Amino acid sequence: MALLLPFLVTGVCLLVTYHIYRYLQNLYLARSNGCLPPRRYPHKDPFLGLDFFLETGKIFSENRYLPELLARYNTYGLTFQTNLFGTPSINTIEPENLQAVYSSDFQNWGVEPLRLPAQDPFCGRGFITTDGPAWEHSRALLKPGFNRANIVAGLEGLGKALEKMMDKIPSDGGTVDLQALFFDLVSVPGPHFVALQWLSLKESDVNSNNQYLDTSTEFLFGESYGALSNSTSKDSQAFMDAFDYAMFGSGFRIALGPFKFLYQNTKWREACKITHAFADRYVQKALEYRQSVMSDSSPHDKNNDDDVSRFGSRTKPLLYHLALQTSSPLTLRNEILQALMAAQGTTAALLSNVFFLLARHPAVYQKLRQEVLALGGEEPDFDRLLHMKYLQNILKE
Repeated sequence: MALLLPFLVTGVCLLVTYHIYRYLQNLYLARSNGCLPPRRYPHKDPFLGLDFFLETGKIFSENRYLPELLARYNTYGLTFQTNLFGTPSINTIEPENLQAVYSSDFQNWGVEPLRLPAQDPFCGRGFITTDGPAWEHSRALLKPGFNRANIVAGLEGLGKALEKMMDKIPSDGGTVDLQALFFDLVSVPGPHFVALQWLSLKESDVNSNNQYLDTSTEFLFGESYGALSNSTSKDSQAFMDAFDYAMFGSGFRIALGPFKFLYQNTKWREACKITHAFADRYVQKALEYRQSVMSDSSPHDKNNDDDVSRFGSRTKPLLYHLALQTSSPLTLRNEILQALMAAQGTTAALLSNVFFLLARHPAVYQKLRQEVLALGGEEPDFDRLLHMKYLQNILKE
């Protein structure tokens, strides 16, 4: 015991010194930016904040998270501080704070310390889990797959998918849950998703969605498993079940923060392995494509012919675009899995909110309808959609 005492004293001194340093650093930053201390949430557990964590989990499981979140901001103000397992956490919807974090002071904020340690076993380093130069590198890898040509090509796929969705809306004027249809339509990064994401200017249930699998595998990997026609193979369904569970477990590890090591879930580890094995097969195909391109002595003409024979009228899959930028199998797997994650409900949630609000603001709906009717029944192309200012402002708001 006497031998351990110096180490314990040293450890305590280092911990205290670190917290003093962080306190003084935060105090300096606050004063230099004219910030006042945020209002504190009245925790019942002032040490770990378990009361806040458990209450949040309860309201989330009861589908009351959004109204309760709004109630918290109404009670404690636009910015307040909570205790997340002993770590101060700032909650804010103050516009100036959001502008600083996401735009004007973007470089000084990040997600890597929170996301990467929790998600590394699942999807590694990529554009969702890194900051700084690593994030910029990931963004550069993905950019060619989201060029204007791919977006324009995605509009045709969007039209066909939209027709299928419209067929599911009752013609007798009955009530319909549009959100479920929107998730079937655009909760995946298919070609039509690319178009919608661009035009709207820009992270679930554990049960998988067959339409999700069908369109996402075609756009990301280059092959469709026919899930829309209910012909999904057991292998691909196992992948989607594993992917959803792996993502669910990763989210839970993020929520646990410094106590993520407590999440010792064998099923989650196995789900990660199944997801990796499935993605790796397509990564290998993409690397073979890269090899054929790199070994081609006349790349321009022959590669165009090769792309036509491989992909037909479809756009080149995102994974193949990535393979032309890097030969690292791990990088390709990480980026493609994170691309699959990034589309999980984002556009569907946007559309659901837009129509929820349009139904409650008839004047806004009528003004938007007039802008659409001005097209004269013609399908809008890429440029016309971008110049529909009222539509764009609705989506931004």
